[in-house]
Amino acid sequence: MKIRIKAVLFFALAFHLVGSAQNVTGEILIQPYLQDAEPNSIKIMWETSMGEESMVEWGLTPKLGKKTKGIAYDINFSESRIHEVKLEGLKRFTEYYYRVKTGRIVSDIFQFKTPPFASDHESFKIVSMSDMQIDHNNPNKFSEVVNDGILQYLEKEFGGKLPNNLAMVMIPGDLVENGTKYYQWKEHFFNPAEKLFAEVPVYPVLGNHEKNSVFYFKYFSLPENGTPAYAEHWWYKDYGNTRIIGLNSNDGYNNSRDQYEWLQKLLDETAKNEEVDFVFAQLHHPHKSELWIPEKRILQERW
Repeated sequence: MKIRIKAVLFFALAFHLVGSAQNVTGEILIQPYLQDAEPNSIKIMWETSMGEESMVEWGLTPKLGKKTKGIAYDINFSESRIHEVKLEGLKRFTEYYYRVKTGRIVSDIFQFKTPPFASDHESFKIVSMSDMQIDHNNPNKFSEVVNDGILQYLEKEFGGKLPNNLAMVMIPGDLVENGTKYYQWKEHFFNPAEKLFAEVPVYPVLGNHEKNSVFYFKYFSLPENGTPAYAEHWWYKDYGNTRIIGLNSNDGYNNSRDQYEWLQKLLDETAKNEEVDFVFAQLHHPHKSELWIPEKRILQERW
């Protein structure tokens, strides 16, 4: 009897240790995605179920060779962490390989390509899409658009590697149905588009469905060139000879004097900038729409 009890206790202890070891490993909840690309730098973000280490291994070949550390922060009042690493000292318009690492958690190897200078006169392609919040009648539609649409089209039409075929993804709002619900960011937005976002930088602006949620501001690291008091609400990003302006057209911001004055100053500067040939603005609410009667808003009137 004593021998049997000892055997049971040993088995229970062994099971506990194995289970604990598995839990320590953790997992990647949101695969790496690219942010704020510059000719000489780029930000890489991802989310893990646990772990503070934020490491990106990178290089000009799949052998990688270089390492850069970053920061980790809480996302959902749990052990899960968002990781953010900024790679610097990169060469313009150059392909790089990378993977992310948090303890024993290691991603696959992905690629990205840095932007060119305006003086390089390089051509490039942009994808703009929005309102991918889940349609409960067609819950897989966003995944179909990305994986059966964008990725297959680029491969069929241009061949080669994704980062060579697409410069950026613009998203003018309504990324999820309810921005205050954590699971929607993971399951409805990031997971379906992970193959795209891992190799092409994504630049969103707020829609009304984001509800100004803290999740939006934690998940994205957008250009820090807007009004300081309204970080990431409005911003601009240059890629070669093209300037992308992101604006917040939601209630409480669409008549913001701060946003208007920032935009006016930016447009005046842009008009004098000989390196900028094209300007695109993205905001969630259009001036005119087939669905809604235009409202006379200060920002819209001044355009």
